Amino acid sequence: MTVLTRNPANPNPLHPNKFLLNFSRLPNVQFFCQTISVPGISMSEVPITNPFVDIYSPGEKAIYDLLNITFIVDEDMTAWKEVHDWIRAMTFPFDYAEYRRLGLLNKQSGGARQSKDHFPQFSDGTLTMLSSSNNPVATFKFYDLFPTTLSSFVISTTDSPENIITCDATFRYNYFDFIPAA
Repeated sequence: MTVLTRNPANPNPLHPNKFLLNFSRLPNVQFFCQTISVPGISMSEVPITNPFVDIYSPGEKAIYDLLNITFIVDEDMTAWKEVHDWIRAMTFPFDYAEYRRLGLLNKQSGGARQSKDHFPQFSDGTLTMLSSSNNPVATFKFYDLFPTTLSSFVISTTDSPENIITCDATFRYNYFDFIPAA
């Protein structure tokens, strides 16, 4: 875009319902995913003090927002159980055998690749954004992610069967790469 041509190369807006989520460790969560919050990034700042006014300089650390998703709780609760079992295995509240099962969770989801074989609590994930014609536009690749929270969900005899039960999960990760489509 130049001063003379102020029209963008692609005037189509990004559609909020055209995405593919791929968590190798959570196949049912990716199938039932309803919403995902694309995380932001910020930077620390370094204050430089003087007698008059503080002056700020760019810091050296990137700070990534959490990855939040909402998914449907299926009838067998398999999507909910995938996240629950992952958190439970990392925290082993009952005995150490629960932690030993952590590496097996990847094998049960189809032998997915772990980001670090000796750290089975981590997994990688991707979010692919699609164009209006369902072609990949860009991919967010998340490294060394793990769940930090699994929200509660409410069941009630006063709800109608048309109401769908959803659950939220929050993930922490080390960083993500933004990869534009070629």
